[in-house]
Amino acid sequence: MKSGKVVSYSNEKKYGFIRSDDDGESYFFHISDVGKTDQAEISIGRIVQFDDVPGPKGMAAKKVSAVESYSLYESPGEDVIVSKSEACGNGNEAVHIVRTVQVEHEEPDTAVQILKGKATAIGCNAILNLTRSKRTGTAWTNSNYKYSIHQMSGDIALVKKKSRTLSREKAEKNKSELEKEIEAIDGRHNPANYTVNDFNIMYRVIWGVIVLVIIGVVIW
Repeated sequence: MKSGKVVSYSNEKKYGFIRSDDDGESYFFHISDVGKTDQAEISIGRIVQFDDVPGPKGMAAKKVSAVESYSLYESPGEDVIVSKSEACGNGNEAVHIVRTVQVEHEEPDTAVQILKGKATAIGCNAILNLTRSKRTGTAWTNSNYKYSIHQMSGDIALVKKKSRTLSREKAEKNKSELEKEIEAIDGRHNPANYTVNDFNIMYRVIWGVIVLVIIGVVIW
């Protein structure tokens, strides 16, 4: 028998692929090829054993069975994950949610960047359940001047890519490291909401005009 890891699986279509540790090849399998007692165990990252059998579209895995293994949580990548739901990527899992934070800015992309910055500042790497809304701001110096303020709200979280390992020692070490990482996050100041007010906006506008005037005078 060969051993390998489930690298893709569709619960809806009931099939996926296993990448063999022995030859690095991918093997197609259907849930019917998995023993009934192991079918509930099949998920991405699961370590399995199987027989390789030629099929009409390539090599297939038959007599698939789950191997006793342990959870392993690793970094999913460098970029901050932004999701409109709790979903955080194929094979990923939110292992710790800090709190919901709302920020505002005149530019929607900048508001998202502020949220990302608040996540990375405390060691997190995801914004989940992102919602967007707008409100109308009024200039404090001119009530007729209206503008849009974009509001972004999301759950700041720590997301890890979940896989499996045959090594219990490696899994226990990984669990200890994860607990320390979460403890460090909780030990930092919780990120605060960021609210834009009319005075702040007009203050920046006024200073922008002043800077332009100064530049114009220098050039002149």
